[in-house]
Amino acid sequence: MVVKILHAGNIAVAFGSVALAADATLTGGAGALITSALSGVEIFRKADPAQKALAKDMAAAAQDHLQAANLHGDRRKIVIQMMAIYAPDYTEMAKGNMDAPTVAANICTRIKETAKDSEHRSDTALADYGKYLTALLTPLLEPSNPVEATLQVLLRRSEVSGEAQRLRDIGITEKALIQLARRITTETDDVGQAWLELQNAMEIAVRVQAEGQIQSNHGDFVDTVLKRVAELAKDGEYTIASDEIDVALTQAEAQMGRLLDSGVEVALMDRNTAKAAVLLVRKADLDAGGVADFEMLRGLSRHYCETGRDKGSNLDSALAIELAKLVLGRAKSSDERGIAGNALGVTLRSLGERDSDTARLEQAVTANTEALKEFTREGTPMQWAMTQMNLGNALRTLGQRDSDTARLEQAVTAYTEALKEFTREGTPMQWATTQMNLGNALLSIGRRDSDTARLEQAIIAYTEALKECTRDRVPIEWAKTQSNLCSVELAFFEKTNDPTHLDRALAFMEAAQEVYFAAGATYYQSMAQQQLDEITARRDAL
Repeated sequence: MVVKILHAGNIAVAFGSVALAADATLTGGAGALITSALSGVEIFRKADPAQKALAKDMAAAAQDHLQAANLHGDRRKIVIQMMAIYAPDYTEMAKGNMDAPTVAANICTRIKETAKDSEHRSDTALADYGKYLTALLTPLLEPSNPVEATLQVLLRRSEVSGEAQRLRDIGITEKALIQLARRITTETDDVGQAWLELQNAMEIAVRVQAEGQIQSNHGDFVDTVLKRVAELAKDGEYTIASDEIDVALTQAEAQMGRLLDSGVEVALMDRNTAKAAVLLVRKADLDAGGVADFEMLRGLSRHYCETGRDKGSNLDSALAIELAKLVLGRAKSSDERGIAGNALGVTLRSLGERDSDTARLEQAVTANTEALKEFTREGTPMQWAMTQMNLGNALRTLGQRDSDTARLEQAVTAYTEALKEFTREGTPMQWATTQMNLGNALLSIGRRDSDTARLEQAIIAYTEALKECTRDRVPIEWAKTQSNLCSVELAFFEKTNDPTHLDRALAFMEAAQEVYFAAGATYYQSMAQQQLDEITARRDAL
């Protein structure tokens, strides 16, 4: 398994045990078994269960290969000697992208360039040993689950992109890179998202190393601590490095700022967003000379929420959630509790929309519902209406994932409530946005209903939104609304099989495509073209 392979101690014990066992078979005749000889090897007897299991797997693979390859005499002896001298470790496996033939080829290249024994550098010996290594590593490096498979892809991308080499050039070890990647693969099974998160983590790792090299005016103590933290981080010991920061902070109140900054970075590499949030708030308090005010902390959470949204970074979004929780805990008045609760709901929904489960979306509904206990329509009408709309957004996203329409109906109710204060006369753009969201919820319900009542209501909502979302004022939003109207017409067609709905759908999407093309919005152009092709194919099939 990759998890076992990546542990250098296990690799050393396993390969050492198998090499000695194989050496013992050289005097035992052709029928001597490496697996049987293992029990006589001292380092194997002292090994822990995981190391013994790995050694047994390696011994079986070694034995099968040597028998199948029919190596005799000096060729068998040389291969066994080379195994003892040139055993691969996790660094070489990572450089070889966890691909057994690549790892073996890289090791053989190193042997050819550096080996002192000419017998080991011969083409025959290198070919024999390359096949031998491949046979041993293949069953161990083959991913056994999606997490291991994603890990291999991330390590491969880090090598191909040159990022892994950039880290190695500043002293960050392969182990540290693997630790970063492994933490991320436990959080998401989406390879694209995982690669984005790893790139972010590698940038943080580079900053931590740079900080460890700075000679500052904070004094020898801080410089020494940060140098020690950088050394630990080089080897992937992020949790220990984070603990070092904690100890130092208790000893260096007057020099805390730089330590706090580094503590945040290390906590983020450790994927510990709760701890990073606490340190960020502590830094804000330090900068404020006491206790940071509510607006300062709210701005801090909003910054990471927007960064997470714009970059698509789960790490930044998760940090924004933890900060929003701390901001809510600092709220002193009903207004502050309402503002903080609403903001927490928004940050939870932002990440929840990217999650495969619904836990954060459920939490977003709870946060917005709690905020509505603080905001009243009579006392704070605009805040109340905005929170109703945010509640509707969370409910709508939940409802679109659920086969039951209850959440979608609740979203319609929330949007309808918001429209009591978001009027076209008073707040035209908020009114139009709410109408758009209401249309989306109605469309989702209408697709599931047996009749077309909700679809008709969706058309009314979208048409209302277009009164303010005009093509001249907000062309992209106007085009999106045309796309939504196209979706309603397609839903009508599915229920009625009336081809006039396809004609209307095509007209709406062609209008949207015209705007997307003029604006250079390639992402939306691609989606619109795909929809146009599907509509055309349906019409042709009639």
